[in-house]
Amino acid sequence: MMSGEFYIDGTGVSIPPAVPIDRVVADGLYSAEDHAETQMLSVAIAADGFPAEMAVDAARQALAASAHEPPDIALTLYAYISNQGLHGWHSGAFVHRFAVGNSAPAIEVVQRSNGCMAALDLATAYLAARDAGAALIATADRFDDMPGGRWNYDYGLLVGDGATACVVSREGGFARILSLVSHADSTFEEVHRGDFAYIPMQDIGATPSFRRRKQQYFQSHGLAETVARFSSGISTVVTRALDDAGVRRTEVDHWVLPNVGLQELRTYYLDALKIPVDATLWNWGRTVGHLGAGDQIAGLHRLRQEGRALPGRTLVLLGVGVGFNFTCAVLRIEDE
Repeated sequence: MMSGEFYIDGTGVSIPPAVPIDRVVADGLYSAEDHAETQMLSVAIAADGFPAEMAVDAARQALAASAHEPPDIALTLYAYISNQGLHGWHSGAFVHRFAVGNSAPAIEVVQRSNGCMAALDLATAYLAARDAGAALIATADRFDDMPGGRWNYDYGLLVGDGATACVVSREGGFARILSLVSHADSTFEEVHRGDFAYIPMQDIGATPSFRRRKQQYFQSHGLAETVARFSSGISTVVTRALDDAGVRRTEVDHWVLPNVGLQELRTYYLDALKIPVDATLWNWGRTVGHLGAGDQIAGLHRLRQEGRALPGRTLVLLGVGVGFNFTCAVLRIEDE
């Protein structure tokens, strides 16, 4: 349970133009069978540049939209999945240098698709422990060189490029964090390892795709068992977060979930939460793809852009990252 009151005070995104999936299928890069499963319309793809450059853009937007200035930021957290461009480089320091520029710490968060949500949990704990005012969270990914390639990287989803950012404040903001809960089931680490041992050369040719690793896992454990345990993790973290917030599921106005394909969304999320697809941002998510570590901030930003984040409305942000780690936040919109 959080110590004290926390708010989201400003968001920002940097999402490049999207490529229609029909065209990708016609070019033979993505199978018609996979397309029928995911029902994606388009995917955001960056032409060039470091992901951290997009993150700086998003972070500057978030700061400008908040009541805080860069000197107010007591912690910068940067989360990502993809290659950041140079092995051994601290890309989080780049984001801090060009978006914040003070002497407060900059830390990278490696929680994969749960990156922004894990960072939110860490940021609130840090601010409470240090009695500090505000933190910056940023994410960015560019998936052009993933194992298996962008179009065959994983089952059930398509990855999209882009960056997100938000300012977490103890002083106020447009959304109050009613509760924030994290939960882990590390027996799931095998899903993305399979039977593979240590690979000395982490290059694209030597690293097996997630698809190959998952195939090995499902051969040993089966899909039904995996779905049941995954759904249990989601149900556990969401139930705890709603209980902490004093909110019933029927009182949630918007569910901001990972941007996955429609079949995966139904199998792993909608059925577990017992909610309809219309309660989510699926119609937007299917146009940009899974934005790595940043789906939830991007979804919150989208609701504000569309004028749907109205005062009094209740939102649930749910993140899930390989391993598996689950984080759920319940927000109440305070200011349009």
